[in-house]
Amino acid sequence: MSLKRKLLGLGAITTIVPLVVVLFVIWQMNGRMVDAAVTESEKLATSDLEHIVNNVYAMCEIQQQAVQGRVNASLNVSRDVVANMGGVSIAEESVEWEAVNQFSKKRSRVDLGKMMVDDTWLGKIGDGSTEAPVVDKVYDMVEGTCTIFQRMNEAGDMLRVCTNVKKLDGTRAIGTYIPKTNPDGSANAVVSTLLDGRTYRGRAYVVNQWYVTAYEPIKDESGKVVGALYFGYPENGQTTLTDALKEVKIGETGYVYVLDSAGNYVVSKDGERDGDCIWDAQNSEGDYIVREIIKGGKSTEEGEIFTYIYPWANEGQEARDKIAKVMYFEPWDWIIGAGSYEDEFYQASNQIAAVGKKTLVVLAVVLGLVSAGSMTLFTLTSVRLSSRLLSMVSKLRGGSEQVASAAGQVSASSQSLAEGATEQAAGLEETSSSLEEMSSMTNQNADNAQQADGLVNKARKAADEGSRAMARMNTAIEDIKTSSDETAKIIQVIDEIAFQTNLLALNAAVEAARAGDAGKGFAVVAEEVRNLAMRSAEAAKDTNRLIDESVKNSSNGVTIAEEVGSALKGIVDAVGETSQLVSEIAAASQEQAQGIGQVNTAVSEIDKVTQQNAANAEESASASQELNSQAESMNNVVRELTKLVTGSGDAVGASGGGTAGKLNGSDNAFHAIAGSASSAVVAKGRKVDENCDWKAFNK
Repeated sequence: MSLKRKLLGLGAITTIVPLVVVLFVIWQMNGRMVDAAVTESEKLATSDLEHIVNNVYAMCEIQQQAVQGRVNASLNVSRDVVANMGGVSIAEESVEWEAVNQFSKKRSRVDLGKMMVDDTWLGKIGDGSTEAPVVDKVYDMVEGTCTIFQRMNEAGDMLRVCTNVKKLDGTRAIGTYIPKTNPDGSANAVVSTLLDGRTYRGRAYVVNQWYVTAYEPIKDESGKVVGALYFGYPENGQTTLTDALKEVKIGETGYVYVLDSAGNYVVSKDGERDGDCIWDAQNSEGDYIVREIIKGGKSTEEGEIFTYIYPWANEGQEARDKIAKVMYFEPWDWIIGAGSYEDEFYQASNQIAAVGKKTLVVLAVVLGLVSAGSMTLFTLTSVRLSSRLLSMVSKLRGGSEQVASAAGQVSASSQSLAEGATEQAAGLEETSSSLEEMSSMTNQNADNAQQADGLVNKARKAADEGSRAMARMNTAIEDIKTSSDETAKIIQVIDEIAFQTNLLALNAAVEAARAGDAGKGFAVVAEEVRNLAMRSAEAAKDTNRLIDESVKNSSNGVTIAEEVGSALKGIVDAVGETSQLVSEIAAASQEQAQGIGQVNTAVSEIDKVTQQNAANAEESASASQELNSQAESMNNVVRELTKLVTGSGDAVGASGGGTAGKLNGSDNAFHAIAGSASSAVVAKGRKVDENCDWKAFNK
C-alpha cells in the first residue's frame, strides 16, 4: 500500500470515526430527551384539562346538594306555617277558574271547591302588592318561592291557587297549572310523583324558568291527594358558581363553558353570550359541533369524560384543531365543557422538539464540515508529501552528485510537511471554535430544562394549596354534621317533654272524670292539652327524621370532600412525578454539555500536538545537512523510501528518472521548490526568511 493511501486511511480513521461516534451518542441522548419531554408535556396538558372538568363537576355536585338541602329545609318551614295556620281544607262552595297550561299556554275553565287555610280562602290573589296568605309569610322567613296547588281533575293536573311565583308581567302566576302529561307525550315527573303520594325533590320547570324544587302532596282525610305544597329557588340564581366558572382560563385562549340539552349557553366565555342558542353552530367543514358535544356528553356514564376534537377557525384566521373535554351533570341538565386549541397545549413540547432538531442539524453540519476539512487536509498533505518524496528518491538514484540536491529536496519536503501541519492546526482551531459554539447551545438547552423544572415545581405548589383548601372544606362539613347531631339531641328532649305532657293530660282527664260535672270543663282543657302534646310528639318525630336525613347528607358531603381531596392528592403526586422527570432531563443536558466540553479539550490537545509537529518539521529541515556525510548508506535508504512510497522496490524508475532529469543541473528548480516551501511555513507567528541562501544551505 502506498504512503498516500496509508495517510488517507489514517486520517479517515483518526478524524471521521471519533466524530461519527460523538454524533451518534449526542443524537441518541438528544432523541431520548426530546421524546421524554414531549410525552410528559402532552400527558400533563391532557390531564390538566380533565382535572378542570372534574373540578367543575364536583363544584356543581356540592352546590346542588347545598341548594337542594336548603329547599328541603324551607319546605319543612312551609309545612309548619300551613299547620300553624290551621291546615288546608276544601270548602263545599265552588269557584270558577280559567286554567292555563304552563307549557302549551292552552286555556280551559274549571269549577273547583274553594281551598281554605283555616277560615281564609287562598284563591285569586294575583296582584303582587296584595299580601297572600301562607306563601308571603314563607317568603319573609326563608326568601324563596312557595305555592299551594289544588288538584284540578281525576287526571291529576295541579292548579296554582296561591303563589308568590311571578310571571313575566310581574303578576302572581295563579291560574297556571302543571299538566300530568308533558307536550312531548311523556308523563310529568312532578305530577306522577305527587299522585303516588310521594314528595318530589329535584329540578323542575316552573312557569317560565327552571328551579331547584320540592313538591309535597296534600291529602284529605281519606288519603286522596287533593293538592300539593311547593318550595323552590331559581336555578339561574347560582351566580357565585357561574361567575367562578367564567374566571377559569386554560392556556392562552381556552375557557370553561356550560350548555343545556337544547344548545343554549348557560355559561359562555366572559359571559358575553349567556342565554344564546348555538345548537346549529357549524365549523369550516360543515360539522354541527355543538350537537356532537351535547350528544357525546349526555351519552357518558356518571363521572365519565367525553373527548371531542374538531377544526375551528375564528374570523380572519385559519382553522386549527380544538380539543374539548365534556361531562354531563344530569341534576341540572348541564353539559360542562373545557376546551382549548391543541397547538396551545402542545406548544412547550413542540418547542422542545424544534430545539432538539435544530441542535442535531447544527451538530451534523459542524461535524460534516470538520470531516470534509480534515479529509481535504489529509489528502493535500498526502499528495504533496508523496510527490516530494518521489522527487527526492529519483534524485538520490541519479548518483552521488545529486546527494546534496536530494538533501535540499528533503529539506523542502520537510518545509512542505510543516506547511501542511500548520494548515492542519488552523483547521483544528476552527473545529475547536465550532465545538465551543455547540457546547454553548447544549448549555442553553440544559438551562431551558431547568426552567421547565421550576415551572413544574410551581404547579406542584398550586396543587398542594388546592389539597389544603379541600381539607379545610372537609373540616367545615364535619362541623355541620356535628351541629346536626346536637340539634337531633334537642329534638329528642322535645319529644320527651311531649310524652310527659301527654301523661299529665291523661292524669288530668282521670281527675276530671272523678270530679263529675264539676270537672267537665277541666276535662275539655285536658283533652286539648293531650292533643297538643300528641301533635308536638308527631312534629318532633318528623323533625327528628328530617334531621337524621340532614346528618346523612352531611356524611355524604364529608365522603365527597374526601374523594375530591384524594383526587387532588393524585394531582399532587402526578405533578411530583413530572417534576422528577424534568429534573432528570436537566441532569442529562448537563452531562451532555460536560461530554462536549471534554471533546473540546481533546481537540485542543490535538492542536498542541500538531503545533509541535510543525516545529519538529522545521528542525528536520536543518537536519538534512547531515545527509552529505551519509552517502555510503544512501542507497539502502533510497530502496527503503521507494518501497515505502510506492509499495514496490522498483516502481519509481521511469517516472522518477524523468523527474530527476528535469531537475538535474538546474539550481533554479531547487530555488523554486525551496522558495515555495519556505514562503508557506507559518507556525504561530513564525516565518522562515524568504532571502535564505539555499545554495549555502545545500552545501
